[in-house]
Amino acid sequence: MEILRIIDELEVILRGSRKVPFTNGSIIDADRFLDRLDRIRAILPEDIMTAKLLINEKDRIVNEALEEAQKYVEKSKDTVSRMIDDNEITRSARIKADEIIAEAEHNAKEIRRDANEYAEGILIHMEIVLKKAVDAVNMGKYEIRQGLEEDDF
Repeated sequence: MEILRIIDELEVILRGSRKVPFTNGSIIDADRFLDRLDRIRAILPEDIMTAKLLINEKDRIVNEALEEAQKYVEKSKDTVSRMIDDNEITRSARIKADEIIAEAEHNAKEIRRDANEYAEGILIHMEIVLKKAVDAVNMGKYEIRQGLEEDDF
């Protein structure tokens, strides 16, 4: 991701900066550092949009899975109705129908569970990426403030 590359650039800027003797401070090129922060700010909404698109995709997948599960349940109920209509196998049909419905409902639950696990995984990943970006921005701001305070002495 572009934002992680920029964060790496910020780290290079900080690690390559001159150290202030007898302090933990560094002298950095503020323009260069602020340029990277501006680029992060510009890219961050793009990453948020990507997260929203992933959430929409997750919702679409979950809805498709629910529709498919519902169709499966309806088809099973139709099968049950047809089986019950036949008088010779009414009792057998009811048993088989109950099994089919139970299996369909079980499959529908599994589909919903799998879709939710997939969506949760995507959201957790995006949360980690966005948290790293925010942490990097905050660290950059902190280090700039430290540099400005040291310049005041």
